[in-house]
Amino acid sequence: MKILDIGKTNYEDALKLQKSLFDQKVKDPCSEDIILITEHYPVYTLGKTSKEEHIINIPENIPVYKIERGGSITFHGEGQIVVYPVVHLKGKKRSVRNFIWTLEEIMIRTVQEFGINGFRLDRYRGVFTPKGKIGFVGIKVSRHISYHGISLNISVDKNFFRKILPCGIKDIPVCNMSDFVGDVDLENVKQILIKNIKQLL
Repeated sequence: MKILDIGKTNYEDALKLQKSLFDQKVKDPCSEDIILITEHYPVYTLGKTSKEEHIINIPENIPVYKIERGGSITFHGEGQIVVYPVVHLKGKKRSVRNFIWTLEEIMIRTVQEFGINGFRLDRYRGVFTPKGKIGFVGIKVSRHISYHGISLNISVDKNFFRKILPCGIKDIPVCNMSDFVGDVDLENVKQILIKNIKQLL
């Protein structure tokens, strides 16, 4: 498994890179799994279950992409770590359900190292805390290969989330790690996240 930290990216550039890696993986399923780690400039993405009522008032200057991942609408921006695993699930004898559970577990263990109680809810995907949703999951699996992935809120501007119903959820707010621990270093969180990726994926 190879982990590539590609820094801050425009969403479109990261999407093109994912698809290129996916195509390579299709041609050679035994090739090394790739984990992309990035931080996006502001962008909204609409998954397969997005509905018009999930969009409240998206600013005109922020790009919106309709993509093939699972889930509804979400926001990506600075202060949020995004992880895109291009992984062959069959090679690891892993079901899609188990893979999603593992992605959630990576985020749960990461926030727990900062004393934050992260947990799952039966009716939703992602990671939740007493103050709201902190981790998001939206993947696509084709030919046993995953792409798209997860995002973890560190200190992202939550005003962007107020322009939508994140993941189509009305009754649970969005939160940051910084809501619990004050100033938190994104690079420090990233290293802990990478450690958990290596242990669990």
